[in-house]
This record gives sequence, structure tokens and C-alpha cells, in this order.
Amino acid sequence: MRGPVGVILAGGKSSRMGSDKALVELAGRPMIEWVAEAMSGFDQVVVVGRRPGWAGLEAIPDLQPDAAGPLSGLQTALAAFQRPLVVTAVDQPLVRPETLRRLAEWAMDNRTALCLDGLPQVTCAAYSSDCLDQAIQELGSSGSIQRMLESVPWTRIEPEVWSGWGEDGRSWYSMDSWDDILAAEHRFRVNLAG
Repeated sequence: MRGPVGVILAGGKSSRMGSDKALVELAGRPMIEWVAEAMSGFDQVVVVGRRPGWAGLEAIPDLQPDAAGPLSGLQTALAAFQRPLVVTAVDQPLVRPETLRRLAEWAMDNRTALCLDGLPQVTCAAYSSDCLDQAIQELGSSGSIQRMLESVPWTRIEPEVWSGWGEDGRSWYSMDSWDDILAAEHRFRVNLAG
């Protein structure tokens, strides 16, 4: 069996950031490069959404004409590849390669697995190819990934497990605004200003 596809969700409108989040520079590099580097261990990495590929990455447009959230990007990738996926969002530049590698272990078994950090972290997760039909159904009723999870089997990765990977929550920390970037610098003790 081929390994899971690494998927970078980049379909949002970046309204809170005020400019395309994928191209916002952190320490001199666009966010999308940070995420792509973390996914470099995957045989195939694709950007799904409204923007073209970057730095040689394959890109596929979202099947939904209007931004329909991460569920739309997930459904697009599942339909395109019909293989397990490891998904992360373009606005999660601190995603750790080790966390993605651990999620890929579940994906290799065609299992859906999400880290719990208060809530299931839906944009840093492994998704089974079997989620496609339910994703389509949820999109038809304006649903969400969270609602889809009510109808598909999935593994809950508890904090005591993911913290053993060296994870501290940075992998699913979304930077939707400049305030989020400043908060990430403080919370994770990283220099993102360059």
C-alpha cells in the first residue's frame, strides 16, 4: 500500500490576516514553506484550496466554488486521491514533522486519528479514505468536520500520548491574525519576526 498523501489546506480567505496567510513571512519565510518543510517526509504533498502551488508543490483547486471550510478541502483531497491523508493547515507553520509522522502511522492503517487538546484537532490529523462519503454528505447539509466525526470511527489521541512525542500543541496552533503570531512567539518561545 502506498503511504498517505500529505495535504496542506489553503482554501481560506485570510480575512482576519488581511493578506494571503500562505505568503505571510515568519522569520523570512512564507508560512506555506514552514508547513511544506514539515511535510517533506511524505512521498506526495499537495496544496488544496484557492491558491496555486508553491515551491514546486502540486496544487488542486477546492471542489467547492466558495470557501466551505476545512471539510471542503478534506473532501477534495479524499476524492482526488482515494487514499488515506495526513492533513494540516497552511496557517499552522509550527507543525512538527514528528507529529505528522506519528499521524501517518494511523493513516498507513487507513484509520482516522485526531489529537485531543480540549477539542479534536481537525486540521492536524490523519483521515481514512473511508471518510469520503460522509464528507460529501456533510458538505451537502452545510456540515463540518466536527459533525462528520459523529458518523465515522476515529481514534482519540489523548494528551498523555501526544505529549510523549514531544508535542506541546504547536502543531495545531493556527495563526489567523498578527495577534496569533505574537501569542505564538510568547507561548512557544520562538522568534517568528526574523
